[in-house]
Amino acid sequence: MAEPTEVIRFDRVRLAFGSHVVLREVSFTLHHGETLVLLGVTGTGKTLLLKLALGLLRPDDGRIRVLGADITGLDEEALFPLREKLGIVFQEMALFDSLNVYENVAYRLIEETVHGALELADEEIERRVRDVLRFVGLEEAIWKMTDELSGGMKRRVGLARALITEPPVLLYDSPTAGLDPVTAQTILTLIIKLRDTRQASALYVTQRLQDAFILASNVFDEANGALKPVARDGFRPELVP
Repeated sequence: MAEPTEVIRFDRVRLAFGSHVVLREVSFTLHHGETLVLLGVTGTGKTLLLKLALGLLRPDDGRIRVLGADITGLDEEALFPLREKLGIVFQEMALFDSLNVYENVAYRLIEETVHGALELADEEIERRVRDVLRFVGLEEAIWKMTDELSGGMKRRVGLARALITEPPVLLYDSPTAGLDPVTAQTILTLIIKLRDTRQASALYVTQRLQDAFILASNVFDEANGALKPVARDGFRPELVP
């Protein structure tokens, strides 16, 4: 079956808490293979957009479609199959402190195997975990505890955990917030690599204009394993600070 052109669509979505209107007439469409950046300052409801896309919140007005399904009025049970196709990378990563990197990344596979939703041998689970950790450059940290990791490493573990079920859609909640410039660039390179090598679709919320610029003006060069600027007439991203 062909991938749907529209992956996520918000149509005139409104959300309020009491008399405080947070989102008013919000409309946008994420297409297959795109990374759509939603920019906004702190407190403007960026994370709420991700919760709405997951069905964790319901809009007061408007419609939301995810992977072809109108989720606006779906109950929790009907939302489960759709949520399995969405991976979310939290700003704070929400890793389990009592588990090592392997257990954090493999958690969903282990749970679904225990409850019968999947039938995976331990060797297959470890292979998948190593594959995604290799993708984010952390295979050597597979048996480390979370308190042994730097902030940037935790962000990459969070990305690996989101990728373990190979979701077609990823939701990024300010994944570079609070990181130093070098580590932030590493995270952005991985996100672009994922977009360009696996055609993953993504909603990326951030208050950092530089993130949006890097995502929009670079592609991943597999030959060199690095980013290269997009060639555009009259546009030279290397000259922009």
